[in-house]
Amino acid sequence: MSEESKPKKTRGVVDIVFLIDATGSMEPCIDALKTNISVFVDSMTTKSQANPVRDWRAKVVGYRDFLDAEAPPLEDNPFVTEPDKLKLQLSSLEAYGGGDEPESLLDAIHHVANMGQSERGAQELDPNKWRYRSNAARVLIVFTDATYHPTTKDGGTFDDIHLSCTSNRILLFIFAPELPCYDQLASIDKSEYEAIVIEGSESPVQALARYTQDTEAFKQAMEMLGKSVSASADVPEL
Repeated sequence: MSEESKPKKTRGVVDIVFLIDATGSMEPCIDALKTNISVFVDSMTTKSQANPVRDWRAKVVGYRDFLDAEAPPLEDNPFVTEPDKLKLQLSSLEAYGGGDEPESLLDAIHHVANMGQSERGAQELDPNKWRYRSNAARVLIVFTDATYHPTTKDGGTFDDIHLSCTSNRILLFIFAPELPCYDQLASIDKSEYEAIVIEGSESPVQALARYTQDTEAFKQAMEMLGKSVSASADVPEL
């Protein structure tokens, strides 16, 4: 294919959702994200990148377990464009509930993937929807220390979630303990999985806590995540 015939791409524009397990054990992870969210943004937008992000929106969505009546299963927020506002969303996310694992990650991914999009060429963006599909890359970043239910509360399967992500052009980044269920989730096209090794007699919860509480290593992980998002921030114009 000649350079002239290749489809043009929108570069450096991205919508990001941090999809965070908000059950009781996740407080150390949420605190580490608050500390390093500016590191992530700076890494993503630095001019030294081959494809620096020049226009971004992000938001935090917390999820728990739809089978737990004691805590809200989903906590959503609008897209924002400033690190301090994103940090406020993280600060308002309280880690509690969820009961014993597994949690309702598939329901949460389905919710985010299908939240709709602003009209093409819209002068004002809807803060509760993705930008039009060819106007920005769509990135979904998952942080969790637990397994997930194999189906949604309505009976949706992994194949349904796979279709939701691919049809809505979702780029999935997963930070989770090294568990078989996440190998399956990472099989979705263009996904990236930071598999956190479970050492010795550790539980998955302890493995993620160790990972996020290693201050320098987690900072470096956020820098690398920013670079990965930057490299992914181009989409074909339709």
